[in-house]
Amino acid sequence: MVKNFNSIILSSLILIFLLTAKVINLPESNLITLAVLNDLSKIEGKLISNPVKSSDKYYSVILQVTQCESYRNEKFSVCGKQKFLVPAEIIEAFYPDKLFSKNKNTGHLLPLEQGISIKATIKTFSTEKQETIFIIDNIITSTYENSIRGNIYKFRGYCRIQFKRLMKDWGRAGGFLLALLSGSKEYLDSKISNTFRHSGLSHILALSGMHLSLISSIAGIVENKSALKKIGLLLKVGTIILFVWFAGISPSLFRALITCLLISTCSFFNIPDADNITLLGTTFLVHMMLRPVDFYNLGFLLSYCALLGIFIFSTFIKSKCSRFLPGYIGESFSTSVSANIFTAPICLKYFGFYSPSGIICTMVISPLITIFLYSGILCMILCFFIPNFSYLASHLLNFCYSIIIRIVDLFSFIPVVSIVNN
Repeated sequence: MVKNFNSIILSSLILIFLLTAKVINLPESNLITLAVLNDLSKIEGKLISNPVKSSDKYYSVILQVTQCESYRNEKFSVCGKQKFLVPAEIIEAFYPDKLFSKNKNTGHLLPLEQGISIKATIKTFSTEKQETIFIIDNIITSTYENSIRGNIYKFRGYCRIQFKRLMKDWGRAGGFLLALLSGSKEYLDSKISNTFRHSGLSHILALSGMHLSLISSIAGIVENKSALKKIGLLLKVGTIILFVWFAGISPSLFRALITCLLISTCSFFNIPDADNITLLGTTFLVHMMLRPVDFYNLGFLLSYCALLGIFIFSTFIKSKCSRFLPGYIGESFSTSVSANIFTAPICLKYFGFYSPSGIICTMVISPLITIFLYSGILCMILCFFIPNFSYLASHLLNFCYSIIIRIVDLFSFIPVVSIVNN
């Protein structure tokens, strides 16, 4: 529990109240232009996000739009960011062994990844709530800017495609590993996602603090072995930033990154550690300054609420169950229960159900996921130096994957708590 109700915690609570009550309006992603939005036929801009699969038919991207054109060939300047839906056949035309990659001519185009500039034709639709939905119909041109930054983004996009090619060769285990390491779910069976959700394990597939802790622990080996601790710390932070940049920033992963940078900064300058809730409040304030639109994101809510529950209740629950759940088991159980106390209401509201089995399932699956991730990273390193090892790696990882999926399947049969609408 927090001994001192300090200014950071108070500021966080006030900001949450103001945002929830909508006294402060968050900046929305929209386009500022003299053109009529429903009359647009073409746009030009730069992707500032990776494509994210939103359904079987569409991916979503965030585009920094610079110019647009109407059906009457009128051109307008544009300022702003906007979410666009992109048909799966356009995105997956470059993905290894996907249906659309086999029959679509994409010789003059490049894979759609963060940092690429595009010119495209679009369609617009208005919903019943008078919201405009933008759909990219066809890509006319796609290029990276001729600069150091552009070349870096181009190299990143190439590496992500190559990474997906390797994961595809590893079958279902590769698709699962791809989702865990980069957040890309193109090769992950939708049934698996549903099974994880019904088992209360949606957080496993979302890039978050667990994944960053894994990378941090690997990079920490360099820090611990380094004669100069501060140099090792900088290498560790650099590795974490590189991972987040490669994987793409999601709200939960961005929260974990801010926390990691705050802790590392305090360690570098020998600043005494703050209590956990103060650290979480500081992370929240920094997050709101840099990416305020994340406040209404489901991943954002689950990430912060889970940590808040852990920091408030974990020690108390652990002290009560230490008599019959000793050591690691008691700690893992108290952490899982504490996180579920605050996230259960959110799951009921957004999903319509809550899975109590997630408390126990998380305790069982998390260590296996950690082993699977470590094994996957080790296999990737070995395959880089010994390409022929890929065949054996595929069998090893698929064996581990089958064990994980069978356990998750068992927990998915446990009844969930659902909301019945009358």
